[in-house]
Amino acid sequence: MKKKAPNPDDERGKGARRIGTLVSELMSRRGYASVATDNAMTESIAKSVGPALAGSIMVGKLSRGVLQVYAVDSVVMQELTFQKRQILRGLSKDHPQAKITDIRFKLGANKASS
Repeated sequence: MKKKAPNPDDERGKGARRIGTLVSELMSRRGYASVATDNAMTESIAKSVGPALAGSIMVGKLSRGVLQVYAVDSVVMQELTFQKRQILRGLSKDHPQAKITDIRFKLGANKASS
């Protein structure tokens, strides 16, 4: 006997996925979750360094436990370097799931001012 070719309509229910997993997957693909995480990390850094410096920084990418933070100018970058240990402690306390082991400060006027 010949076997019938599979009809796509017959297999509708086999690969069904929960809506929650689809939404979380879509959020990670589009980067919506990273925006919220960046804002939360910026707030954590602001608590550590104060409001004067908080307006002059922007959180960048987290890769292999190293968080990139962009500063408007070298003066801000130098001050952040002085407070690096304190910032790391605050980030570790507020975001233990991120497993941040180091912070790299970079100049990025365009990135921090936007």
